[in-house]
Amino acid sequence: MSATLARRQEWLFTAITGTDAPARIGSMLGGTAVDPAIGLEVYRFGYRARLRECIIDDFPAVQHVIGEAAFAALAERYITDKPPRDATLNAYGSRFPAWLRSASGRLPQRAHLVQLAMLEWALVEALHAPTAPAIAKSALSTLAPSAWPTTRLRLAPSVRIVPCTWSVNASYEAFRAKRPAPLAVRQPGAVVIIRRPAGMRRLELDQDECRLLQRLAAGVPLGRALAGVPTERSGMIQAVFSRWLAHGLFVGLA
Repeated sequence: MSATLARRQEWLFTAITGTDAPARIGSMLGGTAVDPAIGLEVYRFGYRARLRECIIDDFPAVQHVIGEAAFAALAERYITDKPPRDATLNAYGSRFPAWLRSASGRLPQRAHLVQLAMLEWALVEALHAPTAPAIAKSALSTLAPSAWPTTRLRLAPSVRIVPCTWSVNASYEAFRAKRPAPLAVRQPGAVVIIRRPAGMRRLELDQDECRLLQRLAAGVPLGRALAGVPTERSGMIQAVFSRWLAHGLFVGLA
């Protein structure tokens, strides 16, 4: 590649992706069919419009909470601060929750919005994750008592655990039902997402259930994982595992 071509390509890239239209448009682009400034603006508009679509598609519940105008302004700032760095836009929204947490300026209910964005990105990841057959509900009941302490449970590839301190699942449900966004309230725990043949599922967990599932997801054997459950909550174990098995969270024992 010649040095002249490299300079022109760099100029065009900056001209399309930058926030301000560049100088010397006529001398760099030329052409007579369309005014160079108009032609360049088509590409400049298209670049940012496509990225806005990506963010809106991935985080519609956040938009539902703060409104279209406020979300559009956030999306524009994100595009400027975090331009695409991959050949595909599939993962373009992956940095949005972290960016939202540290973005400058006042943002009402920031912690709630960040966790809601984390939930929405987890849904995107689960949608594209592979699937695997779930183990039978009776799988744990057939284990020999001596095998329980050392048995490990493998979670389905699409399972995502989203720890939260706010009522983000209620906010997402309001978006899905096209209801006004409810007031965010404190709700420590987690939302678990799994994709099964029948569709996507979201399960709410309290803090103890969240810690238990996180241990299992990390490969901690059942004996050690269950030892971390408070004594007063030990009665919940059978009901919790029955629920998780019914939703197909586990795909194997080891």
